[in-house]
Amino acid sequence: MAIGDLFKTRAEREKEAAQKRRKAFREAERAVDAVKERVENMRKERDKSWAEARAYLKGGQKNEAQRALQSCRASELMTSKLETKRWLFEQFIIKLEMSKTDQEFTQALAGINAVIKVDPDAVANVIDQVQDTLGEQGETDKIWEKVHNQEMDGVIKQKTDTIPTIEDMLQQLEDEVAAEVGGGAKIKSAKNRAESVAPSKEQQIGEGRKRLREILDGEKQ
Repeated sequence: MAIGDLFKTRAEREKEAAQKRRKAFREAERAVDAVKERVENMRKERDKSWAEARAYLKGGQKNEAQRALQSCRASELMTSKLETKRWLFEQFIIKLEMSKTDQEFTQALAGINAVIKVDPDAVANVIDQVQDTLGEQGETDKIWEKVHNQEMDGVIKQKTDTIPTIEDMLQQLEDEVAAEVGGGAKIKSAKNRAESVAPSKEQQIGEGRKRLREILDGEKQ
């Protein structure tokens, strides 16, 4: 405590303490917002890399498409890690806010106790009951913490399991490109018919895969 604090009233010290608490929580909220913004930007980068990989594959540049998918997957992994940290940070903030509430309750009870006269025996009985309740509350808190730890174990284990492999991403990308390439195909049902019939989705993908293989094979030559 600084020397100047010795000359401050109790009300002044409490006011300053409240200001510091509010400032700390505002900074914590800004930190969460900054992480959310970072996650949003990384998702945009992921989508950009996916679009680049799609364009490369459509042009027959499979190696370039795989490199772009590496960037896409890296962004997805970092996004998952940041989201996990943000979630944990918010849980800590909630717990600290609960602690702040306990402090406010304590101050309020102290104020009430200063102006109310009660029977000491009655107070002792109430305190015993409160202590019993708090003991049960402690057991309840342990249950919540156990569930929290179990949930976090699941989040950590699934963090990378939910991210598709490069092979899976390439397969999905090839399906998209094949569907687009095959979408322009037309099937003639008879020589005497003037109109064309649009192919089914399966036919589009099949035709698209054939054309995509021709494109990729042409790139290798």
